[in-house]
Amino acid sequence: MARIHAKDAVLLVDEFDFSDMIMSADLNVDNSVGEVTAFADTDATFVEGRTSWTMDVNGLWSTSSPNYDGEMFTDLTAADRLLSLYPGGATVGNRGYMGRANISTSPRTSDLGSAIGVGVTWRGDKALARSHLSAVSSLSGNGTTNGTVIQIGATSAAQQMVSFLHVTASGGDGSQRLNITIQSDSSSGMSSPTTRITHTEVAGSATSEIKTDAGAVTDDYWRAVMVVTSSGGSPTFTVRLGLGITLLEA
Repeated sequence: MARIHAKDAVLLVDEFDFSDMIMSADLNVDNSVGEVTAFADTDATFVEGRTSWTMDVNGLWSTSSPNYDGEMFTDLTAADRLLSLYPGGATVGNRGYMGRANISTSPRTSDLGSAIGVGVTWRGDKALARSHLSAVSSLSGNGTTNGTVIQIGATSAAQQMVSFLHVTASGGDGSQRLNITIQSDSSSGMSSPTTRITHTEVAGSATSEIKTDAGAVTDDYWRAVMVVTSSGGSPTFTVRLGLGITLLEA
């Protein structure tokens, strides 16, 4: 179990940044084993089960922007929300956790005269990635922005690179577009990069998305490339993007 004080932590849920709302987070990972001992076996035999995890987030009730209470209530019936947690804050290169999860409990509690707390337990049964915060960008105007090159590592045939994209704000006249690709290379200079992941084009609103690249990749350096286009106005986007390696999902 990891317990994280939320003073500097960043919590992203889909297209929302709730960093200012949370006070603490507890992360628990359970890798259960099942017995498969056959008749007449000399010793007990076990196999590793599917990993599950929970994240308990203690936050403060808020109905104004970013509407923490309202969004948590909405997510009670939503499936596979995209969660990213970075204990060290929103600095490129920081390590954190990202995964898909659903709300299992979301009580609102308070003592008389006290602030109202919103405690949320997120439960995930898909892979939790140990992630690298690869892009923390406030983009404005048309053009291409290359994210910081990070040595994340190569992937084997049994692994996949996972990209968690959180676009928390989009501004302009409605024609603004954002296209993001994930590239890899064998050197930090990215002299001959290969595009591994292409995110869906982001139009005129905040959004989130998970994309993966499965299979063996010998390159170990990775970066995000962000391209903003617009036919008018002053396009802006706020981007938080994490990259991590997980096992292939069945």
